[in-house]
Amino acid sequence: MSAQSIVFLLSHSSAGGVQEIWANLAEGFRARGFDVRLMALYPYRAQVRETSPHLPWQYVIPRRPTAIGAQIKMLMSLVRLLRKNAPDMIFTAMPAANVLAPIAARLAGASTRIVISHHSPVGTHSRILNTIDGWVGSWPNVQTVVTVSDAVGESLNGKPNAYVAKRRTIHNALPPEIETLLTTLSAVRERKTTRGRRVVATGRLFPQKNYPVLVRAAVHMPDVKIIIVGTGPEEAMLKTLADELGVTDRIEFAGHRSRKEALELLSEGDVFVQPSWFEGHSLGLIEAAKLQLPLVVSNVPVQIEGITAADGTACGIAVDPSDDKALAREILRLLDDPAHYVTWTDRARHLANAITYEGMILKYEELVHDDSNQGSETG
Repeated sequence: MSAQSIVFLLSHSSAGGVQEIWANLAEGFRARGFDVRLMALYPYRAQVRETSPHLPWQYVIPRRPTAIGAQIKMLMSLVRLLRKNAPDMIFTAMPAANVLAPIAARLAGASTRIVISHHSPVGTHSRILNTIDGWVGSWPNVQTVVTVSDAVGESLNGKPNAYVAKRRTIHNALPPEIETLLTTLSAVRERKTTRGRRVVATGRLFPQKNYPVLVRAAVHMPDVKIIIVGTGPEEAMLKTLADELGVTDRIEFAGHRSRKEALELLSEGDVFVQPSWFEGHSLGLIEAAKLQLPLVVSNVPVQIEGITAADGTACGIAVDPSDDKALAREILRLLDDPAHYVTWTDRARHLANAITYEGMILKYEELVHDDSNQGSETG
Protein backbone atom coordinates (compact mmCIF):
# COMPACT_ATOMS: atom_id res chain seq x y z
CA MET A 1 0.00 0.00 0.00
CA SER A 2 1.45 3.36 -1.02
CA ALA A 3 1.97 6.12 1.51
CA GLN A 4 -0.71 8.77 1.77
CA SER A 5 0.25 11.91 -0.10
CA ILE A 6 0.14 15.18 1.82
CA VAL A 7 0.78 18.74 0.64
CA PHE A 8 1.53 21.57 3.05
CA LEU A 9 0.53 24.69 1.11
CA LEU A 10 1.13 28.36 1.95
CA SER A 11 0.46 31.58 0.11
CA HIS A 12 4.19 32.37 -0.04
CA SER A 13 7.51 31.10 1.31
CA SER A 14 8.96 34.25 2.91
CA ALA A 15 10.62 33.69 6.27
CA GLY A 16 8.05 33.89 9.07
CA GLY A 17 6.32 31.99 11.84
CA VAL A 18 3.72 30.27 9.65
CA GLN A 19 6.42 29.12 7.24
CA GLU A 20 8.39 27.70 10.19
CA ILE A 21 5.38 25.72 11.42
CA TRP A 22 4.47 24.33 8.00
CA ALA A 23 8.07 23.33 7.23
CA ASN A 24 8.34 21.68 10.65
CA LEU A 25 5.08 19.77 10.14
CA ALA A 26 6.13 18.69 6.66
CA GLU A 27 9.38 17.29 8.10
CA GLY A 28 7.46 15.54 10.87
CA PHE A 29 4.97 13.92 8.49
CA ARG A 30 7.78 12.81 6.17
CA ALA A 31 9.54 11.16 9.13
CA ARG A 32 6.29 9.29 9.83
CA GLY A 33 6.24 7.75 6.36
CA PHE A 34 3.91 10.08 4.46
CA ASP A 35 4.60 11.22 0.90
CA VAL A 36 5.03 14.94 1.56
CA ARG A 37 5.42 18.09 -0.53
CA LEU A 38 6.00 21.60 0.78
CA MET A 39 4.41 24.15 -1.53
CA ALA A 40 3.67 27.85 -1.82
CA LEU A 41 1.52 29.64 -4.35
CA TYR A 42 4.48 31.90 -5.17
CA PRO A 43 7.82 33.20 -3.81
CA TYR A 44 7.55 36.68 -2.38
CA ARG A 45 10.42 38.32 -0.51
CA ALA A 46 14.07 37.41 -0.90
CA GLN A 47 14.27 36.02 2.65
CA VAL A 48 12.74 32.60 2.06
CA ARG A 49 12.29 30.21 4.95
CA GLU A 50 15.13 27.70 4.52
CA THR A 51 14.20 24.03 4.23
CA SER A 52 16.03 20.71 4.12
CA PRO A 53 17.24 19.45 0.70
CA HIS A 54 14.68 16.65 0.57
CA LEU A 55 11.78 19.08 1.13
CA PRO A 56 12.44 22.05 -1.15
CA TRP A 57 9.80 24.68 -1.82
CA GLN A 58 7.65 23.94 -4.86
CA TYR A 59 5.75 26.85 -6.41
CA VAL A 60 2.47 27.04 -8.30
CA ILE A 61 3.70 30.12 -10.21
CA PRO A 62 7.17 31.73 -10.33
CA ARG A 63 6.30 35.20 -8.99
CA ARG A 64 3.71 37.02 -6.93
CA PRO A 65 0.61 37.93 -9.00
CA THR A 66 -0.58 41.52 -8.68
CA ALA A 67 -3.17 41.88 -11.45
CA ILE A 68 -6.48 40.02 -11.41
CA GLY A 69 -5.58 38.22 -14.64
CA ALA A 70 -2.39 36.86 -13.08
CA GLN A 71 -4.33 35.75 -10.01
CA ILE A 72 -6.79 33.81 -12.17
CA LYS A 73 -3.86 32.18 -14.00
CA MET A 74 -2.44 31.17 -10.59
CA LEU A 75 -5.73 29.50 -9.69
CA MET A 76 -5.83 27.62 -13.00
CA SER A 77 -2.22 26.53 -12.56
CA LEU A 78 -3.18 25.04 -9.19
CA VAL A 79 -6.17 23.33 -10.84
CA ARG A 80 -3.87 21.73 -13.40
CA LEU A 81 -1.49 20.54 -10.69
CA LEU A 82 -4.34 18.89 -8.81
CA ARG A 83 -5.71 17.27 -11.95
CA LYS A 84 -2.29 15.83 -12.72
CA ASN A 85 -1.37 14.63 -9.24
CA ALA A 86 -4.06 15.14 -6.62
CA PRO A 87 -2.81 14.49 -3.06
CA ASP A 88 -4.92 12.74 -0.46
CA MET A 89 -4.89 15.85 1.72
CA ILE A 90 -3.79 19.47 1.58
CA PHE A 91 -3.04 21.44 4.74
CA THR A 92 -3.25 25.15 3.98
CA ALA A 93 -2.25 28.28 5.86
CA MET A 94 -2.53 31.99 5.06
CA PRO A 95 -5.65 33.58 3.53
CA ALA A 96 -4.97 33.16 -0.20
CA ALA A 97 -3.98 29.49 0.10
CA ASN A 98 -6.95 28.81 2.39
CA VAL A 99 -9.30 30.17 -0.27
CA LEU A 100 -7.72 28.86 -3.46
CA ALA A 101 -7.05 25.23 -2.43
CA PRO A 102 -10.73 24.25 -1.94
CA ILE A 103 -11.74 26.07 -5.14
CA ALA A 104 -8.95 24.48 -7.20
CA ALA A 105 -9.69 21.00 -5.84
CA ARG A 106 -13.36 21.41 -6.73
CA LEU A 107 -12.60 22.67 -10.25
CA ALA A 108 -10.10 19.82 -10.74
CA GLY A 109 -12.65 17.23 -9.66
CA ALA A 110 -10.14 15.98 -7.11
CA SER A 111 -11.19 13.96 -4.08
CA THR A 112 -8.50 15.71 -2.03
CA ARG A 113 -9.53 16.64 1.49
CA ILE A 114 -8.58 20.12 2.62
CA VAL A 115 -7.62 21.27 6.12
CA ILE A 116 -7.42 25.05 6.26
CA SER A 117 -5.80 26.85 9.17
CA HIS A 118 -5.78 30.30 10.75
CA HIS A 119 -2.71 31.62 12.57
CA SER A 120 -4.04 35.07 13.44
CA PRO A 121 -7.51 36.53 14.05
CA VAL A 122 -9.45 36.62 10.77
CA GLY A 123 -10.44 40.24 11.34
CA THR A 124 -6.86 41.12 10.41
CA HIS A 125 -7.22 39.54 6.95
CA SER A 126 -8.43 41.07 3.70
CA ARG A 127 -12.18 41.60 3.93
CA ILE A 128 -12.71 40.08 0.49
CA LEU A 129 -10.61 36.99 1.21
CA ASN A 130 -12.23 36.63 4.62
CA THR A 131 -15.70 36.62 3.05
CA ILE A 132 -14.72 34.09 0.37
CA ASP A 133 -13.03 31.98 3.04
CA GLY A 134 -16.31 31.69 4.96
CA TRP A 135 -18.03 30.52 1.79
CA VAL A 136 -15.53 27.96 0.46
CA GLY A 137 -14.61 26.77 3.96
CA SER A 138 -18.19 25.57 4.35
CA TRP A 139 -17.84 23.22 1.36
CA PRO A 140 -17.72 19.44 1.98
CA ASN A 141 -14.14 19.14 0.65
CA VAL A 142 -12.93 21.25 3.58
CA GLN A 143 -12.71 18.70 6.37
CA THR A 144 -11.42 20.77 9.27
CA VAL A 145 -10.64 24.37 10.14
CA VAL A 146 -7.62 24.52 12.43
CA THR A 147 -6.91 27.55 14.61
CA VAL A 148 -3.70 27.89 16.62
CA SER A 149 -5.44 29.34 19.66
CA ASP A 150 -8.93 29.53 21.13
CA ALA A 151 -8.83 33.31 20.73
CA VAL A 152 -8.18 32.92 17.01
CA GLY A 153 -10.98 30.34 16.93
CA GLU A 154 -13.38 32.82 18.47
CA SER A 155 -12.63 35.23 15.64
CA LEU A 156 -14.42 32.75 13.34
CA ASN A 157 -17.75 33.19 15.11
CA GLY A 158 -19.09 35.40 12.31
CA LYS A 159 -18.56 32.64 9.73
CA PRO A 160 -21.40 30.34 8.53
CA ASN A 161 -22.48 27.60 10.95
CA ALA A 162 -21.17 24.87 8.64
CA TYR A 163 -17.75 26.51 8.80
CA VAL A 164 -17.67 27.08 12.55
CA ALA A 165 -18.67 23.45 13.16
CA LYS A 166 -15.37 22.31 11.63
CA ARG A 167 -13.26 24.39 14.01
CA ARG A 168 -10.47 22.77 15.99
CA THR A 169 -7.70 24.35 18.07
CA ILE A 170 -4.18 22.93 17.80
CA HIS A 171 -1.53 24.99 19.56
CA ASN A 172 1.88 25.50 18.00
CA ALA A 173 5.07 23.84 19.23
CA LEU A 174 8.73 23.63 18.30
CA PRO A 175 10.43 20.77 16.41
CA PRO A 176 12.91 18.46 18.18
CA GLU A 177 16.05 20.05 16.69
CA ILE A 178 15.00 23.49 17.93
CA GLU A 179 14.06 22.06 21.33
CA THR A 180 17.55 20.52 21.53
CA LEU A 181 19.22 23.79 20.61
CA LEU A 182 17.16 25.70 23.17
CA THR A 183 18.03 23.14 25.85
CA THR A 184 21.74 23.71 25.12
CA LEU A 185 21.36 27.49 25.11
CA SER A 186 19.33 27.36 28.33
CA ALA A 187 22.08 25.39 30.03
CA VAL A 188 24.60 28.06 29.02
CA ARG A 189 22.29 30.74 30.44
CA GLU A 190 22.03 28.92 33.77
CA ARG A 191 25.82 28.90 34.12
CA LYS A 192 25.97 32.68 33.91
CA THR A 193 26.94 34.15 37.27
CA THR A 194 25.60 37.63 36.56
CA ARG A 195 22.54 38.91 34.77
CA GLY A 196 22.63 41.81 32.34
CA ARG A 197 20.01 44.36 31.35
CA ARG A 198 19.18 43.22 27.84
CA VAL A 199 15.65 43.13 26.46
CA VAL A 200 15.07 41.08 23.31
CA ALA A 201 12.16 41.18 20.85
CA THR A 202 11.94 38.91 17.81
CA GLY A 203 9.72 39.24 14.76
CA ARG A 204 9.25 41.14 11.55
CA LEU A 205 9.14 44.92 11.68
CA PHE A 206 5.46 45.15 10.78
CA PRO A 207 2.65 47.26 12.28
CA GLN A 208 1.23 44.13 13.94
CA LYS A 209 4.30 43.88 16.18
CA ASN A 210 3.76 47.35 17.68
CA TYR A 211 7.46 48.09 18.06
CA PRO A 212 7.00 51.87 18.42
CA VAL A 213 5.80 51.34 22.00
CA LEU A 214 9.02 49.46 22.78
CA VAL A 215 11.12 52.26 21.24
CA ARG A 216 9.22 54.80 23.35
CA ALA A 217 9.72 52.64 26.44
CA ALA A 218 13.48 52.98 25.92
CA VAL A 219 13.18 56.64 26.95
CA HIS A 220 12.32 55.49 30.49
CA MET A 221 15.09 52.84 30.66
CA PRO A 222 18.43 54.66 30.25
CA ASP A 223 20.58 51.69 31.32
CA VAL A 224 18.72 48.98 29.40
CA LYS A 225 19.78 47.64 25.98
CA ILE A 226 16.98 46.62 23.59
CA ILE A 227 17.73 44.19 20.75
CA ILE A 228 15.10 43.81 18.02
CA VAL A 229 15.69 40.82 15.72
CA GLY A 230 14.00 41.04 12.32
CA THR A 231 13.46 43.23 9.28
CA GLY A 232 10.43 44.71 7.62
CA PRO A 233 8.78 47.80 6.16
CA GLU A 234 8.78 49.71 9.47
CA GLU A 235 12.55 49.55 9.94
CA ALA A 236 13.26 53.07 8.65
CA MET A 237 10.37 54.54 10.66
CA LEU A 238 11.53 52.85 13.87
CA LYS A 239 15.10 54.03 13.43
CA THR A 240 13.86 57.57 12.79
CA LEU A 241 11.68 57.39 15.92
CA ALA A 242 14.64 56.18 17.99
CA ASP A 243 16.73 59.07 16.67
CA GLU A 244 14.01 61.63 17.42
CA LEU A 245 13.66 60.29 20.98
CA GLY A 246 17.42 60.23 21.53
CA VAL A 247 17.58 56.48 22.23
CA THR A 248 19.58 55.17 19.27
CA ASP A 249 22.34 54.07 21.64
CA ARG A 250 19.85 51.97 23.61
CA ILE A 251 18.33 50.05 20.69
CA GLU A 252 20.07 47.60 18.37
CA PHE A 253 18.25 46.62 15.18
CA ALA A 254 19.83 43.23 14.62
CA GLY A 255 18.20 42.63 11.22
CA HIS A 256 17.32 39.29 9.68
CA ARG A 257 19.13 36.33 11.21
CA SER A 258 19.04 32.60 10.65
CA ARG A 259 16.90 30.79 13.17
CA LYS A 260 19.97 29.54 15.03
CA GLU A 261 21.48 33.03 15.17
CA ALA A 262 18.16 34.53 16.30
CA LEU A 263 17.85 31.98 19.10
CA GLU A 264 21.42 32.63 20.21
CA LEU A 265 20.64 36.35 20.43
CA LEU A 266 17.45 35.59 22.31
CA SER A 267 19.32 33.40 24.79
CA GLU A 268 21.69 36.27 25.57
CA GLY A 269 18.77 38.44 26.66
CA ASP A 270 17.34 38.89 30.13
CA VAL A 271 13.71 39.69 29.31
CA PHE A 272 11.57 38.82 26.28
CA VAL A 273 9.11 41.48 25.12
CA GLN A 274 6.33 41.04 22.56
CA PRO A 275 4.06 44.12 22.49
CA SER A 276 2.05 42.95 19.44
CA TRP A 277 -1.44 44.16 18.69
CA PHE A 278 -2.25 40.56 17.73
CA GLU A 279 -0.57 37.19 17.29
CA GLY A 280 -1.75 33.65 16.66
CA HIS A 281 0.22 31.38 18.95
CA SER A 282 3.67 32.91 18.69
CA LEU A 283 6.70 30.69 18.13
CA GLY A 284 8.87 33.50 19.47
CA LEU A 285 6.95 33.42 22.73
CA ILE A 286 7.37 29.64 22.97
CA GLU A 287 11.10 29.92 22.26
CA ALA A 288 11.53 32.53 24.99
CA ALA A 289 9.58 30.39 27.44
CA LYS A 290 11.81 27.39 26.65
CA LEU A 291 14.80 29.60 27.50
CA GLN A 292 13.08 30.55 30.76
CA LEU A 293 13.11 34.24 29.95
CA PRO A 294 10.51 36.34 31.78
CA LEU A 295 7.75 37.12 29.29
CA VAL A 296 6.24 40.59 28.87
CA VAL A 297 3.44 40.76 26.29
CA SER A 298 0.54 42.94 25.25
CA ASN A 299 -2.71 42.74 27.18
CA VAL A 300 -4.86 41.42 24.32
CA PRO A 301 -6.87 38.14 24.30
CA VAL A 302 -4.61 36.15 21.98
CA GLN A 303 -1.51 37.09 23.99
CA ILE A 304 -3.19 36.39 27.33
CA GLU A 305 -4.00 32.90 26.07
CA GLY A 306 -0.39 32.50 24.89
CA ILE A 307 1.02 33.14 28.38
CA THR A 308 -1.59 31.09 30.24
CA ALA A 309 -0.74 27.48 31.07
CA ALA A 310 -3.32 24.70 30.77
CA ASP A 311 -3.87 24.79 34.53
CA GLY A 312 -4.74 28.50 34.35
CA THR A 313 -1.42 29.80 35.68
CA ALA A 314 -0.44 33.21 34.32
CA CYS A 315 3.10 32.63 33.04
CA GLY A 316 3.86 36.10 31.70
CA ILE A 317 3.20 39.76 32.41
CA ALA A 318 0.61 41.56 30.26
CA VAL A 319 0.80 45.31 29.62
CA ASP A 320 -1.45 47.75 27.78
CA PRO A 321 -0.02 47.77 24.21
CA SER A 322 -0.20 51.57 24.01
CA ASP A 323 1.41 52.34 27.41
CA ASP A 324 5.16 52.74 27.00
CA LYS A 325 5.62 53.87 30.62
CA ALA A 326 3.88 50.75 31.97
CA LEU A 327 5.98 48.58 29.66
CA ALA A 328 9.19 50.19 30.93
CA ARG A 329 8.00 49.90 34.53
CA GLU A 330 7.40 46.13 34.23
CA ILE A 331 10.74 45.54 32.51
CA LEU A 332 12.64 47.53 35.12
CA ARG A 333 10.92 45.74 37.99
CA LEU A 334 12.06 42.42 36.55
CA LEU A 335 15.62 43.65 36.14
CA ASP A 336 15.79 45.41 39.51
CA ASP A 337 14.06 42.85 41.76
CA PRO A 338 15.86 39.45 41.83
CA ALA A 339 13.01 37.66 43.61
CA HIS A 340 10.46 39.00 41.13
CA TYR A 341 12.73 37.93 38.27
CA VAL A 342 13.00 34.37 39.59
CA THR A 343 9.21 34.15 39.96
CA TRP A 344 8.68 34.91 36.30
CA THR A 345 11.49 32.68 35.05
CA ASP A 346 9.82 29.84 36.95
CA ARG A 347 6.48 30.75 35.38
CA ALA A 348 8.05 30.72 31.91
CA ARG A 349 9.50 27.26 32.62
CA HIS A 350 6.05 26.04 33.71
CA LEU A 351 4.54 27.23 30.43
CA ALA A 352 7.33 25.71 28.33
CA ASN A 353 7.01 22.27 29.95
CA ALA A 354 3.40 21.96 28.78
CA ILE A 355 4.17 22.64 25.09
CA THR A 356 5.40 19.57 23.17
CA TYR A 357 6.04 18.97 19.49
CA GLU A 358 4.86 15.38 19.72
CA GLY A 359 1.50 16.50 21.06
CA MET A 360 1.08 19.00 18.22
CA ILE A 361 1.99 16.70 15.36
CA LEU A 362 -0.17 13.87 16.67
CA LYS A 363 -3.20 16.17 16.57
CA TYR A 364 -2.44 17.09 12.95
CA GLU A 365 -1.91 13.43 12.07
CA GLU A 366 -5.29 12.56 13.58
CA LEU A 367 -6.86 14.78 10.94
CA VAL A 368 -5.41 12.60 8.16
CA HIS A 369 -7.10 9.54 9.62
CA ASP A 370 -10.41 11.34 10.20
CA ASP A 371 -12.55 11.10 7.06
CA SER A 372 -15.75 12.25 8.73
CA ASN A 373 -15.54 15.70 7.08
CA GLN A 374 -16.25 17.15 10.48
CA GLY A 375 -13.94 18.90 12.91
CA SER A 376 -14.45 19.33 16.63
CA GLU A 377 -14.48 22.41 18.81
CA THR A 378 -11.36 21.70 20.83
CA GLY A 379 -8.05 19.99 20.46
